[in-house]
Amino acid sequence: MTEVGRVKEIFRYPVKSMQGESLDRVDLGDRGLDGDRAHALFDDESGFVVSAKRPKRWGDVLRCTARSSSGETRVELPTGEEYGIDDPALVVALSAFLGRSVSLIDRAPDGSGFEEVWVRDLKADAGPYFDQPSRVVEGEEMIVGGSVMARNGNLFNFGTVHLVTTGCLRHLAALAPGVDFDARRFRPNLVIDTGSVGFVENDWVGRTLRIGRIDFRVTIAVPRCVMTTLPFEDLSADRDVLRSVTAHNRIVPMEGMAAYPCVGVYANHMTNGEIAVGESVRLAS
Repeated sequence: MTEVGRVKEIFRYPVKSMQGESLDRVDLGDRGLDGDRAHALFDDESGFVVSAKRPKRWGDVLRCTARSSSGETRVELPTGEEYGIDDPALVVALSAFLGRSVSLIDRAPDGSGFEEVWVRDLKADAGPYFDQPSRVVEGEEMIVGGSVMARNGNLFNFGTVHLVTTGCLRHLAALAPGVDFDARRFRPNLVIDTGSVGFVENDWVGRTLRIGRIDFRVTIAVPRCVMTTLPFEDLSADRDVLRSVTAHNRIVPMEGMAAYPCVGVYANHMTNGEIAVGESVRLAS
């Protein structure tokens, strides 16, 4: 195997679509990074899993932060209020903050998914994945995604671990000066620091990566959505993020799909274990 980089950062998101936390090391188990996407909010009225992919309704979820320590997850609202994940007052406070009745779930109910605004103008007019139907809601084209969540018994959009490389982000920054391609916009689990600059992870699809002692099968390049353009923490809204990815890295993520703007890859780990910042990343030849 050939070394292609090292683990630069590790991120975990205990509640789907909220901000998460940076870690020095983490265990990987049957559900990916320990505690990652362990919970999500559920819209009691519509029956959809809450996702900032519908930003006009749920963009404020990105302003909330979830962190886990010693087996306990706590959620902090922008108001400064903080609650344990099992505190009944949490969903009351979140419902008031978001203006809709929400509950907490630890897996997607059968038949559920999330709503996603389909921004054709930022994707070179590409249609929805696998030609799935869309509808117009409040002037926005909308699709329903996340069908694999219930089938897989988790809250992941697709793969259990999401990797982004510094080589890709640096290349985008050189191609589109003035656009901030901060890794946090893409919500990766692992940021891999690569010596080479370019869309290096495109070539990893279908291959095996060894990170530390854990082997991963890279399954698909990650199509990007409107979430990459949204404001949170110290990052401002910028639709040029997605527009630039479309201009420079519009590829076919997997067989049977059209070409979409992609950054990063999904991977499934083949063994359990621990990953730490600084560990080597090797690619099978």
